[in-house]
Amino acid sequence: MELPKKGEEVQLSKIKEICEAYGLHDLWVKIEKDPPLKPFKSDGCSMWVDSWKGKSLYPACFLHDLKYWAGRPGEDVERLAADAELTIHVAKLLGSTEMAEAMFHGVRVGGHEIFKRSFSWGFGRST
Repeated sequence: MELPKKGEEVQLSKIKEICEAYGLHDLWVKIEKDPPLKPFKSDGCSMWVDSWKGKSLYPACFLHDLKYWAGRPGEDVERLAADAELTIHVAKLLGSTEMAEAMFHGVRVGGHEIFKRSFSWGFGRST
């Protein structure tokens, strides 16, 4: 499935399709029950590169952004799972773990909700 472009606003109907295509059933249930107030847009690999050695990291970062957008305050376990899934996805895309591990550490530190950045956990729900 072709993902929306970086910075493109994604409608809920398209988010549902993406969740179905990527097996993110629980994420879609969460979004459908309580959709974030802000529209979803992915900024790609926030403050990082969107490709490495000719391979796009965007699919992994897009899905990670979607999980962060839908996050709720205090969901520490869900955030850890999203970060671990990003790490695994990037490792599979690149066929190695070095970049994936660096990205994991970056999102663990920089993506915390307390920073209230445009890419922090729960950014779709923050005011």
